Amino acid sequence: TQWDFKTAVVPALCGGGAFILCSFQLLRELRGKKTKTARIMDTGFDKDKTTERENMVGAIKYFGILVGLYISIYIIGIYPSIGLFVILYLLASGEVSAAKSILVAASIVGVVYFIISEVAQEALPDPLLYRLLS
Repeated sequence: TQWDFKTAVVPALCGGGAFILCSFQLLRELRGKKTKTARIMDTGFDKDKTTERENMVGAIKYFGILVGLYISIYIIGIYPSIGLFVILYLLASGEVSAAKSILVAASIVGVVYFIISEVAQEALPDPLLYRLLS
């Protein structure tokens, strides 16, 4: 059996984009070009510089952030939750200004909206807050 085309669009777009970006990074590293390092996505699992306790605290912190995102999606919906998550995450990193955080969050929410609503044409369930207020 064949899958419906709409079912494969989201994984193909996300996976294809990630593959292209990883390919560019691989080519840069093979050419020996220096890449700018950023600590925004650093998970802190560097065995030479941290203790096991610090690694465990970091893992619990990131797990808590992920659980908070899922709960937020259930309560206020996916679009505001993603925007809020991106803004808070970038601001907490201390490396990005509030204006850039808002711009990045708006861009990501726009892409997610386009993929879910326009490409996949999926209707999302109403969040809990919407159901309580209506």
